[in-house]
Amino acid sequence: MLPWREPLSSQASRRKGPQLRAREVPILGLAPEMLLGATVSVPWERPVHAGRLALLQRLAQPGEVSVHVACGIDRLGFIDVACGLTTILTDIDSSALAILAQQFAEFETQLGPFPGRLQCRQLSAEALTTAEGFPPQSVHHLTLQNLFNAHVHPTAVQPRLIDGLLPLVASGGSFFLTESEAMVLQRQAQARQRRVTKLAELQGYYDENVVVIQLH
Repeated sequence: MLPWREPLSSQASRRKGPQLRAREVPILGLAPEMLLGATVSVPWERPVHAGRLALLQRLAQPGEVSVHVACGIDRLGFIDVACGLTTILTDIDSSALAILAQQFAEFETQLGPFPGRLQCRQLSAEALTTAEGFPPQSVHHLTLQNLFNAHVHPTAVQPRLIDGLLPLVASGGSFFLTESEAMVLQRQAQARQRRVTKLAELQGYYDENVVVIQLH
């Protein structure tokens, strides 16, 4: 897992697309500022976490399934649990998942209990579509955490990887992913005759912005 690097905030911020609008109300009794303060560990995570919260306020319903792929030790998925989602954090690194589980226990003690549920599962991106992964259209919100930037998947296999993930997401569900991942997703969705809508573009963690896409 690569270490965090501060994103390019200058030209990236000028390239942003339409922004998600968060409702100015607490999430299940928890002030958004308190939620962001508890999940952001370094300053350049804040725009992504704020964008995640705005997305869930706009699209998510309690009880929906949210899956985070290659999440490392990022606490972004904690926001999903606080918003009432059944949240599954996946990674190939069991030690990273153990750290997240411990941090979530502290997070829930501090600010919970939450209406959502958290699971940590040691799964590769390729395994998400196998029997130990998820059935078709069972995931409402799929987050790819700089999956391509980790340099685990060569460019040649990226379309096949994204193509395998597309059937997992229910109609009306969302993808939260980097610009390069979004470009591949849009091509593969078109090939499958699935319509996608770009909802927002946010400043990202690395040298790419984060794109929010809804699948139809």
